[in-house]
Amino acid sequence: MTENQEINPIIQNEFAGLIGISHTEINPPEGMYSRTWGSSTHDTADGVHRPLRATCLAIADKNGGPTAFLIACDLMVWLSKEDEEGIRQPIEIGLKTSPGWLLLHLSHSHSAPFTDPALAGAPGGDKIALYRSEILEACLQVAFEAQTNMVQSVLSWGVGKCGLAYNRDLILPKTGEVVVGLNPLVTADDTLLVGRVTDLEGNVQATLVHYAAHPTSLGGGNRMISPDYIGSMRELVERDTGGATCLFLHGADGDLTPRRSFENDVEAADQNGRELGYSALSVYAGLFPPGKKLGFDQRLESGATLGIWRLQNFKPNSAFSILNDTIQLKLNNLPSVIEYLAEIEDADDEFTRERSRRALALRTKLGEGPFFDLPIYIWRLGKTVFIAAPVEFYSDFQIALRTEFPDLIIAVLDVCNGFFNYLPPKDHFIRDTYPVRISLFTAGSMELVFNRVVKLIEK
Repeated sequence: MTENQEINPIIQNEFAGLIGISHTEINPPEGMYSRTWGSSTHDTADGVHRPLRATCLAIADKNGGPTAFLIACDLMVWLSKEDEEGIRQPIEIGLKTSPGWLLLHLSHSHSAPFTDPALAGAPGGDKIALYRSEILEACLQVAFEAQTNMVQSVLSWGVGKCGLAYNRDLILPKTGEVVVGLNPLVTADDTLLVGRVTDLEGNVQATLVHYAAHPTSLGGGNRMISPDYIGSMRELVERDTGGATCLFLHGADGDLTPRRSFENDVEAADQNGRELGYSALSVYAGLFPPGKKLGFDQRLESGATLGIWRLQNFKPNSAFSILNDTIQLKLNNLPSVIEYLAEIEDADDEFTRERSRRALALRTKLGEGPFFDLPIYIWRLGKTVFIAAPVEFYSDFQIALRTEFPDLIIAVLDVCNGFFNYLPPKDHFIRDTYPVRISLFTAGSMELVFNRVVKLIEK
């Protein structure tokens, strides 16, 4: 073995396959119902801060096998089963794709409007049906365009850090109450993943930014439709990457919030977005050219004896596969649909009414039995793994997976193909936190999902 072979090269994670991307705007009609906070005093927005988007990444293996579609929309959540399935299922039919080969992934911006047909009677709710048809049309448009745009490409990943995210379980010193607020005493997951898609000529086609922090820079006092910090991040990254489309991937942020949170002024969202954007560009700037690794080349005598490293050819991984599974989880002792309806009727204030409405929508999706089969979707792109589910994972989930698989790029995607709120770690259930109080599933559910996902990744 030569001296050069004994020194491990520095290799960036790369996938080679057919990739295409497209995006379009999905701003709601003027005057549409847009209340998403119980603390809000308005039902409709005054305007659009930055555009909402639908973006599609189309992927297939390099030999042109079936196409997988990841459609990311700047929407908050799906409230009801009809809300989500009424858009996702027609997309699946239109694309003639198999279950799991479409991921409809929401950015979870709390300044993007609800789209539930059940809100038709709210002020401006009569415009929701039109908006839903526009979202469906936009998603099909970007999916077909992304598929048409597919070319042989290399997806290269860099791993960095960004200090935007903070733990959001703040303990009030005088009372011991745990509120949803910035807690600087607890270390937050700051992992930032940045992907770069280039064609075989080296032209940048897209960037992917995966980060975990609730898009809650703006709170109930904000009166503008907004993608939150994602908007300014996206514009900054696209400006400095030659206009290549930037796709935001919403990570496991059940316990994370941005540094500036719940503010009225959209500048809070813009500042948070600039912080993430510049961090992403820093990671992007450190990527090697596609198909290259950094390897030790030779000793060189100079004022000191130098070890010279040079870029060398490297063959990206082209493995591509998709797995779907379900995990049976036990439900908490939840109120019945009738009890939630009574709570809504008896509520004395809007925030109580809003909490009960959301709880009712979730309860009706689960059915009346004691268990629910939670779907899990896993995409493998070379040594990159996307884990997607219709829940909000805590950052502990993605940290543990990255520890379990240190040689893989692990990207957990919250709020995919539905929405069932939080999946807190077991040890959090001894604390009276908001996510635990509204959790649909019993303590230990996150750990059950983790163990199953580990086995699926190994498979």
